[in-house]
Amino acid sequence: MTYKVVVIDDKPFIRQAIVQTIDWDKLNCTVVGQAEDGIEGKRLIQELQPDILVSDIKMPGLSGLDLAELIGTDYPMSKTILITGYQDFEYAKRAVRLGVFDFIVKPINNEELSNVIRRAVSELDNRRTEHENNAKITTAFVELEKQHTSSIPSLRSKLIGDLIAGTDNVQEQVSNLEILFSRYVLHIVRTKEKPAAAGTSGTKLRKQMQLRLAEQAHELTNKRDFYLIESLQSDDLIFVCLFPKALPQREIRMKLQSFCSEFIQEASSKENISCTIAVSSVYKSLLELPEAFREATATMDSSFFRAEESVLFSDHGQQTKEMGKFSIIQDLEQFNEMLEHKSSEEVIGHLERFLEQITAYSEGNILVVKGLLSEVCLAAARHYFRVTGDEFGLGKSVDQILEEVYRLSSMKEASAYLGSFIGHIKRKLEGGDKVYSLVVKKVVDYINSHLADSINLTSTADHFGLSPSYLSRLLRTETGINFVDLVSKARIEAAKRLLMDPKNKVNEVGEMVGYKEYAYFYQVFKRLEGQSPKEYKNRSKEN
Repeated sequence: MTYKVVVIDDKPFIRQAIVQTIDWDKLNCTVVGQAEDGIEGKRLIQELQPDILVSDIKMPGLSGLDLAELIGTDYPMSKTILITGYQDFEYAKRAVRLGVFDFIVKPINNEELSNVIRRAVSELDNRRTEHENNAKITTAFVELEKQHTSSIPSLRSKLIGDLIAGTDNVQEQVSNLEILFSRYVLHIVRTKEKPAAAGTSGTKLRKQMQLRLAEQAHELTNKRDFYLIESLQSDDLIFVCLFPKALPQREIRMKLQSFCSEFIQEASSKENISCTIAVSSVYKSLLELPEAFREATATMDSSFFRAEESVLFSDHGQQTKEMGKFSIIQDLEQFNEMLEHKSSEEVIGHLERFLEQITAYSEGNILVVKGLLSEVCLAAARHYFRVTGDEFGLGKSVDQILEEVYRLSSMKEASAYLGSFIGHIKRKLEGGDKVYSLVVKKVVDYINSHLADSINLTSTADHFGLSPSYLSRLLRTETGINFVDLVSKARIEAAKRLLMDPKNKVNEVGEMVGYKEYAYFYQVFKRLEGQSPKEYKNRSKEN
């Protein structure tokens, strides 16, 4: 890089000699300006910001010392070389105090001036190299600091996983990673619907979804007085919510209830998934994380009995345990008697109380519950066989019945399943096979009242607290068609009624029953009715 030089001297022949006789290119310099007095020289300095100033020490207006002071204050990296006479020795002493680089004594010797400029350039080179190195060091330090900062969340997440697994010697890591807190609570976040993809791609999609959920959770804690560290355990997302200050447990619970509710709402609106969150008690030491995790896991297991709750706290009332153990055999025998002698309405009416007794007896053991549910279903199947002698009349084998019971994910879903299964058997025996169970009837009513809305299997199942796969099987069993066809039939039946009204235009009716595009409405209508909507409307006019 070439250095900029400004030459100032009130004697034209000296100024011209300096500019024209010095080999500036060889010195890696360029004269960018020259002036004949201090005032013009000041303007040039401020405009051109030279790297080297060569100036006479005594000039009209402003002296070389004045200009040296200006350079030293405004451009401290620049070098000033003053031209002086022996009689200017007092000026020279002041120039030293101002940090002038060197002096050239008149008459000027070109070789001497060139040597001084060469030394000035060398010092400028060294200063520039030092500055560039410092800049590189600063940049590298900032980058390392960024990398360290960005790695802290992943290191914290790994630490939480290690603590839950019971890894020793982690106390120093807690200090190094600046995990400061007074109390904490562990959350297990479980999504109800798993991604359909399998293998590596499915795992990657799930990981991406969990990272987005964690990011949403961090955003929600930004406006709260606690922060969290996330981790992964199997397919579950773990949040450790850390409170810097000790708060009453009641207040901590209120804050977490608000956070969990908002998080579940965000997950539903942004990711279109349903979540259940199990919340541990309040703990003080991170070494107790294994216990907190076991507690939250047990609480999550209780979701089978608390399907209507999306946030599960570990101090849930122990009503079922307080009811104590009792003999369930008598209740099973009573239920068998009802199957023999009572109507389907009476049996299903008794079912809810019977399921409460099963829940109490199991004391939270899901395997016990599913075993008893299987016994109830098999009792109903045996009753059907005793009456009809037809082992295959139910349309499903014992293996299928047991598998369906095993797949039940909540007592609410179990109630709907048993109501449908037992109701189906009783109606077949009573000759009323075409009557829908209460659950299916409610679903059909829901579809008919939301024809104009964008409804799907998942949203409808969520509305009734059921899993989409279970609702799909239930509808196909009782109606003989799947959810999509059920909605299509309901919409087309409604469209037929609307088309019979002269006030309704054909292209508007489709939108009135939930079809945003007429082409799709036309396609479905033609498939189900064998004619276009317009043909149907014209024929209804003729009739």
